Amino acid sequence: MNFVNPPAESPQYVTHKTFYSQVLNHEIGYNIYLPPEYKDCGEKYPVAYHIHGWTGNESSEIWPLEKVYKNRRAITVFVNAISSEDNYFDALLQIESIIIKELIPHIDGQYRTDTTRENRMLSGFSMGGNMAFYYAVKHPELFGSVTPYAGTYHHLYLKEYRTVGVAPEKVIELYEDMMREEWYLEENNILCLVWQNAEKIRGKLKIDIHIGTADILFCDNEILHLYLNSLNIPHEYRKFEKIDHDLEKIL
Repeated sequence: MNFVNPPAESPQYVTHKTFYSQVLNHEIGYNIYLPPEYKDCGEKYPVAYHIHGWTGNESSEIWPLEKVYKNRRAITVFVNAISSEDNYFDALLQIESIIIKELIPHIDGQYRTDTTRENRMLSGFSMGGNMAFYYAVKHPELFGSVTPYAGTYHHLYLKEYRTVGVAPEKVIELYEDMMREEWYLEENNILCLVWQNAEKIRGKLKIDIHIGTADILFCDNEILHLYLNSLNIPHEYRKFEKIDHDLEKIL
């Protein structure tokens, strides 16, 4: 993955920029969408941050998500989720530090943003989906909503629990086995993080999960949905029939 990845062609009102990361000691690229009326008024705008999928970059999902960001009155920032760490969880934490401590302050300093929690949003696809959900649940004081598209959660269930490619009809049995083992309460497990912050996110963090029923990650998402239900945490759970791992078809 490269630090700076400008698109070959940008959608209207989308501009490629960079910021300096002290964590990586390098300029990092991002794309930013400013609503067409932004330049002609002095108002502050909500901000949505989107994290791409595995092998992607800050430019790989600006076109697939065009119909989403152009239909809302908000600034949208496309993150380059790059890390110098090889371990999945170490990379997750390093990217968290870059987004929370460097990119968000940069955007708030450069643009007219509404910095309230309610008006800061996160979304992501696949790898970016689990990152968006993890960061939003871990930092409920910073984010008012999160939309993970086909999130890859098995990396964060720990113990290398095999949820990938499991037949949908097996998910209840799999989920019940996971709950009996109780390792899901270990620190840094995504389910443990939800449990620890349940009171902070219940009714305060808007959660909107999207997944295709033919996606290899369907059980990853179904288990998260079942666990949120078990804790009475309100959330939207949108299943797209017969759709596989395709961002454009689950928006």
